[in-house]
Amino acid sequence: MAGAVAPSPGPKASPPAAPDADRAGAPAAPAVLHERLLAMMAEFRESGHVDPFGNPISRMALELTRMVDREEIRASDLDGLVQHMSAAAFSGRATRMAAYLGTTDPTENEARLRTVIDRLAKPKADAAPVDFAAFRDTIESLHFGVVFTAHPTFALPLDLSRALARLAAGHAGGAPLSPDEREAVADAARKRHHRPPTRLTLDDEFAWAMEAIGHAQSALARVHAVALDVARTHYPDQWRSLVPRLVSVASWVGYDHDGRSDIGWTDTLGMRLKVKHAQLSQLRDSCATLRSERPGSPTAPTIELIESLLALAANQVEYQIEASIPAGENASDEGKGARHAAAFARRLVEGREHALTDGARLTELLDRAIAAAEDDDRAARLCGIRSALATNGLGVAHTHFRLNATQLHNAIRRQIGLEGAPDDPSQRRSYVNAINDLLNKAEPASVNIGSLLAERASAKRMFMMIAELAKHIDSATPVRFLIAETETAFTLLVALYFARVFGVEHLVEISPLFETEEAMEHGDRIIEDALRSPHFRSYVERTGRLCLQFGFSDSGRYVGQMAATFWIERLRLKIASALAKHGLTGVQVVLFSTHGESIGRGGHPGSMADRLRYVAPPVSRAAFRAAGVAVKEETSFQGGDGYLWFLSPETAFATLCRIAEFALTPDEEEAGDPIYEDPDFAAEFFAVVHQEFAHIVDDPDYAALLGVFGTNMLDRTGSRPVRRQHETMAGPKEFQHPSQMRAIPNNAVLQQLGLLANTVSGLGRAASKDLERFRVMLSQSPRFRRAMAIVAYGMSASDLDVLRAYVDTLDPGVWLSRSARTRNPARREELRFIAGHLERGNVLARLLKIFRRLQADQLLLRDLMADVEADGELPDTALAPEARADLALLHAIRVALVHRIYLLGSHIPEFSPFENMTRADIVQLLVHLDVDNAIEVLKQVFPRRDAAAVRDIDFAEPANYVADAGQTYEQEHLTVFEPIAAHLELIRRVSGAITHRIGALG
Repeated sequence: MAGAVAPSPGPKASPPAAPDADRAGAPAAPAVLHERLLAMMAEFRESGHVDPFGNPISRMALELTRMVDREEIRASDLDGLVQHMSAAAFSGRATRMAAYLGTTDPTENEARLRTVIDRLAKPKADAAPVDFAAFRDTIESLHFGVVFTAHPTFALPLDLSRALARLAAGHAGGAPLSPDEREAVADAARKRHHRPPTRLTLDDEFAWAMEAIGHAQSALARVHAVALDVARTHYPDQWRSLVPRLVSVASWVGYDHDGRSDIGWTDTLGMRLKVKHAQLSQLRDSCATLRSERPGSPTAPTIELIESLLALAANQVEYQIEASIPAGENASDEGKGARHAAAFARRLVEGREHALTDGARLTELLDRAIAAAEDDDRAARLCGIRSALATNGLGVAHTHFRLNATQLHNAIRRQIGLEGAPDDPSQRRSYVNAINDLLNKAEPASVNIGSLLAERASAKRMFMMIAELAKHIDSATPVRFLIAETETAFTLLVALYFARVFGVEHLVEISPLFETEEAMEHGDRIIEDALRSPHFRSYVERTGRLCLQFGFSDSGRYVGQMAATFWIERLRLKIASALAKHGLTGVQVVLFSTHGESIGRGGHPGSMADRLRYVAPPVSRAAFRAAGVAVKEETSFQGGDGYLWFLSPETAFATLCRIAEFALTPDEEEAGDPIYEDPDFAAEFFAVVHQEFAHIVDDPDYAALLGVFGTNMLDRTGSRPVRRQHETMAGPKEFQHPSQMRAIPNNAVLQQLGLLANTVSGLGRAASKDLERFRVMLSQSPRFRRAMAIVAYGMSASDLDVLRAYVDTLDPGVWLSRSARTRNPARREELRFIAGHLERGNVLARLLKIFRRLQADQLLLRDLMADVEADGELPDTALAPEARADLALLHAIRVALVHRIYLLGSHIPEFSPFENMTRADIVQLLVHLDVDNAIEVLKQVFPRRDAAAVRDIDFAEPANYVADAGQTYEQEHLTVFEPIAAHLELIRRVSGAITHRIGALG
């Protein structure tokens, strides 16, 4: 064998006892098989009352194996079953999405929105409208921000995501979908695999985000049109001067450099140019439509001038985009990359005047056209164009850059002699004094594209990008600068220093991200320490805004989701108090909550209204108002899961209507909630939750549970490079701590193992400490009920039997017991082979130990929740019984597939060590479902060669000898390697169906 070591001599491996090739006979109808297996699972569940030592998931998996062995079902039947269940889960998810939004009917949503805005103008029906100035202050203030982030949650192809949004919307073009149209969407879902796109690059994610942003902007235009229409009714002589700015749209797709080295500065600037081009084109098209409708109108010349300016700018920006540097050529300051950079720089500089870098001239012309408009309808449409420009600037979305605090510290290290951690108590004050001294002396420095090429410090390079953006793309719209893992005021002062050095202090919104335990505990102190610097205080007062970010996902991973939500709210209240203490009542505080669509990352499962109130509780919002501080809430819509809400016009408009209702309507929950009147209960309750979950997180056995299969059951769902820190080709290494895994994979692994530990762990003990007060809060506190509704959902999506079935898969005793009872000698050998290889591992005892720990807490919580549910004290947010039944069956199917992989692994032939890999190593990879690496090695050791290509050539004389190098391993590929790979594919498709049932990935 060329390029591989030949297998060692020895007896040929026996063929699999039950090969997975399709068998003769008609395939089972998926729907019929589904119902049959659900009935069987229900029977196994019921028998648990008689046999407490049995596990219905394991029993169902074993029964599926036997059905395949008996040829009652074929491999293709399982394939069809998974497809059928995925499509059913897809439809169920669409139904839940529709219910989550309250209503998706555009007419009904517009009526609800009109009522909300009308009450702003006229709070009492029998009274006169409020003063126009007061109405204007409300309508022209940004109350909320929608931020599109690109975390790896793209679990569906784009066309299926569109179909899901369309099905959830139930409308198209303003009309309800007909039964035939709904069936067409559902039929398309039945024919497609529910897995991520095979190609997922940053460009793909950017295009996906731009589509969602487009729908968001169209919906926002409709929101602003309603506001203008209400103003026309109540303020007929003044409304034309109104510029609605209720909701902002932002994106960090292409600008998020935290933990990524694959996004170059040219990627970032190129994408920002595309965002600008989309805005210019949209405004131009709107003007063109208006002009063409009435070419002889008094406003036509002004509109034509605006259109020509926008067309010229759009053409120029397109020309700049064409000069973007090809991928891979932006890292060197020499050669072709530098020449491309210079050409790109010339395009930016030479086209700056025509490309427009601020909207002042456009606004002036729009004001003129609005004043001259011959009727109110035309004026209103021009006002809408002006509002879009005022709200968004020169881009369809505001820009959010992000990096890590460590990158800032590294950039300043030499200048101030930073030797250790900036929050080292022995040095903290001296470091702060040093950075303040630098701020005293800082002078703006000019930079160009060449400066970007030469700079190696990522933090400095990011500020240079912002400087170039301000010069050449948009000089007026603020740019958010998010700093992950901020734990000290020093970090904020360093950011301010670089903003000043690179001349963008007036434009940059410095925003710490509070996500670690230290930051959530002491975030208010961080802000107070920063405000003690005259430079930072002056910066906040001058810009009129203090931006803060809260991370629900990473914080939930370390302290537990329930403890995290309590700590974050407590921090919000403490910050409100700190700002009042420092007299900063003239600024707006932006509170940006980053969370995902699933409960593992902080998105509430009940409704969009609950989601908004969960991350931005009414009481803490009221606390800022009482302190004299205006508040703008922002929330993230993350990746493929988050973009779903904006992949149809109807769902986008419904989402913005729920946001407007939340942001503009007085909330009855602002007062009288007993959870705030009994702070000791809340503090003690969530302290126990944190304590319990922190002990779990720091338990090496918990890390072993997360790492035993790792992310191998999951597809790649984003462009961010995957760092598999706990594995090598030589086999799995011990997974030490959850910090080795990012938040989304961490949560996704828990979902796929059947226990959402970071949401539900610790609650049982916390509630049992004072059950009476727990029940009182549950019945009387809206805030506490909303939090516990998440727990109820997490419990409904968790199943101890499922987790135990995965653990038992790794128990050699289980396989030996099966071997003792089978009547098939070949199967007996397979089972004992598996048991022998599992004995070589040392993970089982640890998995059983952590399982028992989680089990004890879950059983306690289950009993408590059953009592309160029976008394009707808990909102009905749990998964429906049919969804839970399907989840259990999906897990059982996957356990059976894992078992098939193990069985097939016993038929891998022996071979001499290949690149330090032995047959035992390959089997260990399969045990941990690292099939991709295992098959890659097996393909090299046992190549599939076509010997006929040589055999059929005429060499002038006959020969019947076949050399070893000419051997093929067709049989091994067909009966062992390919079935193993096919099973992994089906396992990952099962994961997609489970994601649908839970509602999001990770």
